Amino acid sequence: MEIDTLRFGPLQVDEKKLLRFKSGLPGLEDCAEFAILQFEESNPLHWLQSTQRPEVCLPIINAFAICPGYAFDISDEDVEELALNGPEDVYVVSVVLIPERDIEQMTANLVAPIIINHRSGSAKQIIINSGEYNVRFPVFQTICNLIKEDEADAGALPQDK
Repeated sequence: MEIDTLRFGPLQVDEKKLLRFKSGLPGLEDCAEFAILQFEESNPLHWLQSTQRPEVCLPIINAFAICPGYAFDISDEDVEELALNGPEDVYVVSVVLIPERDIEQMTANLVAPIIINHRSGSAKQIIINSGEYNVRFPVFQTICNLIKEDEADAGALPQDK
């Protein structure tokens, strides 16, 4: 299916890989369907693109890649709503804020992760109320390190990585 995007122009996406948010995203309740866009040039950042509003495109990142000790509980209600059968169904991303004036001030929201059932495409942004994590978790240096690691692995055989 073709979707219109403000940032990337028209794109073809696999309809079977779309994410569906039952209640939309907080603040974007009218946006219930999204595609994750992945481009080599922006890796490890990906883009959560609304299929309904071309201007809604959020940078996201694998939460565990930027915060290896990241851990939280998912409520039974959320597990049921997302039809999660086990940890192997779950993919967790955080929304990234990229300031226009100083990219080094880039942060990720670890308080409100997006939980994705990668098998079914159901998704939900939850709020972690433990007080353990920050809404503006600095990620610039971590992302730079991830890029350097990826470049160092370029051309390596899987068993060498």
